[in-house]
Amino acid sequence: MKQIKILSATLVLTLVSGLSFSIAQTGSKTIYYFYAENCSACKQAEAYYKKPSEIKDGTSWNYKGNIFIPYRIVDSNNQVQMNNIKKLTDMCDSLVKKTGNSEFVYYRKEKFEYYKNNRIPYYKKDSEYSRKNEAFPTPVFVIGNRVVLGFNLALIQQSIQQSK
Repeated sequence: MKQIKILSATLVLTLVSGLSFSIAQTGSKTIYYFYAENCSACKQAEAYYKKPSEIKDGTSWNYKGNIFIPYRIVDSNNQVQMNNIKKLTDMCDSLVKKTGNSEFVYYRKEKFEYYKNNRIPYYKKDSEYSRKNEAFPTPVFVIGNRVVLGFNLALIQQSIQQSK
């Protein structure tokens, strides 16, 4: 009887360790989500990705195998949360160092260059016909080596797939 219990326990441990190995191989992605409390696009993103309302900055929730970590950058009184803005700019600065390139900001269907102005993240694009030079709009998603501005579901999903 003792041998059957030991064999059963060994079998269960083997199955569990095999399961955890297969889960690790599925490639869940960590997505950093920066938002403003009074932003309608942020509310759409939160509803789509089922963000728990009571979640605190820096903690996480799981949605379809991806891990989301939220940081509020503007509170309900429209006060900028500089400590979380710093987290965002630190991540962007790290991407510049990692990739050797500052063109990793995606907004709508275009790619832009990242830079900082007075500790606030900006994006810019100079072309023959237009010039864009503005602070990041919310929401902001940091996914792998990309920063996606706004709630553009197709672009977010593309960035998740590209980063796997």
